[in-house]
Amino acid sequence: MTLEELQFDIKKVNHSMESRTEAVALIVKYPEILPEVIKRAFNNEKNHFKYCWWLEFLNRQYIEMLCPHIHKILKGATKLTNDSAIRPIAKIIETFVLKTYGKDPNATVVDVMTSNVKELMVALSFEWLINEKLNVAAKAYSMTSLYYLGKDVSWVHEELQMVIEQNYAVGSAAYKARARMVLKKLVS
Repeated sequence: MTLEELQFDIKKVNHSMESRTEAVALIVKYPEILPEVIKRAFNNEKNHFKYCWWLEFLNRQYIEMLCPHIHKILKGATKLTNDSAIRPIAKIIETFVLKTYGKDPNATVVDVMTSNVKELMVALSFEWLINEKLNVAAKAYSMTSLYYLGKDVSWVHEELQMVIEQNYAVGSAAYKARARMVLKKLVS
């Protein structure tokens, strides 16, 4: 089964609950389309960012389905420039990190969090955190991801603290709120 065979129209995907439910149900019913969705998320199609949204919707309920594809997602994310595409991928990274370091780790996620995966996540998260053109959501997700990844990647906490402190004065209220939360954890 392919997206064309399903006569799927990406233009109809939005953030409504109905759209999210429909998109997730489609992949659950036809998991063979997931590689195609991932491929389209990182190409230059007009609506490629909506495929990134779709991956984020899936991530919320069925993160295990993304686990075998995390390398492709992270490699594809290095090419992203569109804020609407970066935000959902930053959220996916944050979810993977929280499912690894949180109070109730997900064994499937923990298994795919190799040092290589963590390094890719660190690189992307720092890139997005220092990118002045991105909105605060991607930066906030990146701060959280970097805090937890810094538990295994020794140099991250020092660098993260420096970046947050340098950008704090010019950050939005939402940026400052997340920054305060992360800084508090870093210094305690």
